[in-house]
Amino acid sequence: MRLFLPALLMICYLGTINAQPASELLEKIKKLNVLGSVLYVAAHPDDENTRLISNLSKDQKLRTAYVSLTRGDGGQNLIGAELDEFLGVIRTNELLQARRIDGGIQYFTRANDFGYSKNAEETFSIWNKDSILLDVMRVIRTFKPDVIISRFDYRTSGKTHGHHTASAILAKEAFEKSSSGLFMNQTLSDLEPVTVSRLFFNTSYFFWGSKEKFDAADKSDLYSLDVGTYFPALGYSNNEIAALSRSMHKSQGFGINSSRGVSMEYFERIDQKKNPREQSPFDGLDFTWNRVNGGGNIQKIIDQLIVEFDVNVPSKSIPLLQKAEKYIAELSPGHWRDIKLKDIQEIIFQCAGLYTEGFVDKQVLSSGATIKLNTEIIHRSQTNIKLQSIVVQPMVLDTTFNSQLVNNKATYWSATITIPQAESTAPFWLFNGRGNAVYTFDHPKTSILPESDRKLRIQFNVLINEIPYSISKPIIFKNDDPVLGEIRQPLDIIPAVIIKPFDPLVLVPQGKSADFSFTIKSNVRQQKGIISFEAPEGIVVEPSTIPYHFIDSSGEFKIQIKIKSLIKNNRLEEIKILNNGEKLFTHSTIKYNHIPWQNVLIPSKIKVSALDLKIKQKRIAYINGAGDYIDEALTKMGYKVDVIPSSNLNFVNNKNYDVLVFGIRALNNQEDLTNCKESIINFAKNGGKVIFQYNTAHELVTQNFVPGEFKISRDRVTNEKAEVRILIAKHPVFHQPNKIESSDFNDWVQERGLYFPSTYDNTYEELLSMNDPDEKPLKSGILCHKEGKGYIIYTPLAWFRQLPAGVPGAYRLFSNIISY
Repeated sequence: MRLFLPALLMICYLGTINAQPASELLEKIKKLNVLGSVLYVAAHPDDENTRLISNLSKDQKLRTAYVSLTRGDGGQNLIGAELDEFLGVIRTNELLQARRIDGGIQYFTRANDFGYSKNAEETFSIWNKDSILLDVMRVIRTFKPDVIISRFDYRTSGKTHGHHTASAILAKEAFEKSSSGLFMNQTLSDLEPVTVSRLFFNTSYFFWGSKEKFDAADKSDLYSLDVGTYFPALGYSNNEIAALSRSMHKSQGFGINSSRGVSMEYFERIDQKKNPREQSPFDGLDFTWNRVNGGGNIQKIIDQLIVEFDVNVPSKSIPLLQKAEKYIAELSPGHWRDIKLKDIQEIIFQCAGLYTEGFVDKQVLSSGATIKLNTEIIHRSQTNIKLQSIVVQPMVLDTTFNSQLVNNKATYWSATITIPQAESTAPFWLFNGRGNAVYTFDHPKTSILPESDRKLRIQFNVLINEIPYSISKPIIFKNDDPVLGEIRQPLDIIPAVIIKPFDPLVLVPQGKSADFSFTIKSNVRQQKGIISFEAPEGIVVEPSTIPYHFIDSSGEFKIQIKIKSLIKNNRLEEIKILNNGEKLFTHSTIKYNHIPWQNVLIPSKIKVSALDLKIKQKRIAYINGAGDYIDEALTKMGYKVDVIPSSNLNFVNNKNYDVLVFGIRALNNQEDLTNCKESIINFAKNGGKVIFQYNTAHELVTQNFVPGEFKISRDRVTNEKAEVRILIAKHPVFHQPNKIESSDFNDWVQERGLYFPSTYDNTYEELLSMNDPDEKPLKSGILCHKEGKGYIIYTPLAWFRQLPAGVPGAYRLFSNIISY
């Protein structure tokens, strides 16, 4: 069992397992008698308390959900090169896999993770507080929780990440307003007000400064819950399951060890003072069928089911389950009636040992494509089950069978189908692009959903003991691999014509033109149309229209254009690429083993950085960091760049290179740099220039990498519009080969810089100063140290964000740093 559970958890999301172990079925039957819901609220993927979510779901047997305000786009990526919206796709799916392990349900809001924020006020000024509040209220009125638990404290603005405090403030306001009919504006007009019984803050030692302080604190005003429960049916403790869930946040490096034994969680009640007679957050709340009119008989039947359940022959429980199902179905339409009806039907299917699937042998298809669909249905029990029909939805094909299914004998059926017109299954929140503040939706009701709906489904209509049921599930992709064995992934639908991934950024000198190309691809035969461009004033695209005609599927056509800039100042612009006058998407694929494959569609745009850029040619050796883009940006600027493995640092010399650049966080993740100081100093002494970008303050592979005392802090400037002050106006970095002016610090994105050095000796010249509002100036934006004939420069500015974004001033200043 101890080897079985992790494997089960890892493959469930691919649809491999239709039935569950009988011991787990018994736990699901027990959950039928619990009618209570808890909503957990925080800001980001990985903020959630998986120990608590797992306990609430599996031990308390409460319906449990987590709403993450953002999808984590603004974070870092420790497993690959994806950033921004692509990282958000990864982190969204890491959350979904975590929930599949700990048993929770996942929601989001439209808020964009725009990066670190120092207080809630700044966060709300960017997000538009009212919009996100409405989304949280939509979650509450959809999920209908009895209790809301906030991960963070609403009273801590300025003491922690602004998104964190904002999530707690929104949880409190939504709790107070969700029951009010006054908040029935158009956005929420489809949902009834909901009264939530209690609001808690899930406090911990983190909020007290240390474990020692928290252990010594008076907790008489706090509620508590032991979440260290052992589950004999699983052979796991709750915290072991929670560790598996937590470890799904791989892109953030949040894998953790499992633990066993007593584990206390504490809660401060926010809506009112603690009742001294209550210890658990749920004391005094009725989570039985008594809360539903007519539910008493159902409670008794399920109690009987629990007593009589045979783990060796689960199908014996089906007649009694169907009796309970009948009583539930006869209840007046309502929240708990609908939830429990769906739950009990799923248990019936699993007790019958039913396995159903529909699959194709391609993972990505488009409307109009034809493909062979294969189906299988089998039951492994003595239950009387008849297959009436198989329906391909949405109404592609309907085949009648009316056949008796034989125990442990599969029924197969295949047909060639044509993919109907259907919405793309790509991450829906990206269909209108990624804004700085929030995602925009054509249908605002979808803003809280975790992923796109897969409407291409296979439905098996069966009779179980002469009672009709429909089993509907998405059609999947299935194939075999000689190493991995059976591969199962979601089937994705994308447009018939897309653009293959391309670098969307082009640097165009003022008054000149640049060549640009990209490739369109057809996924279906006989596609034709016209590619056109929507360009801003001052940008000219030639030719302005390009016709195409694909005869076969999988055809490709390279589009070549010239982009001319008539703009006289440094500016960043966008050109929209259209197909027959409509939005055209760029298709990218993300593949990692711990999440389903992701086919991502982004509205196709060309980013034009119209700038006056001069460079002095240098030979550059680049040591890769954590998946940054800087080496490509340097090549785009016109430099010759060689990417050198960190293990070869000792072979980088002044005969071959003029400049040595270290990528972002290179000193955090390149173990070969542990003893790099001597090589760095020698390179600089002999006339070379060494440039460091930002590294985090913790987990440096070495603290000793530059001359003199040098320490990195956690200080950052999160306001991308913060004033930048040049401290040595005559310094060559600001004059050669580009004259740097205040306008060069316009249009920066997300943040100015992060992990600024705080301690360094007076041999380092301070060239740039900046700070967030009401904070002390940080003078280490660019530090320059003379070493022999050369220089060592450390700059924590967010080059890894500015250069991919095409910020003109960032290119001009970085060119000066290289050229100095």
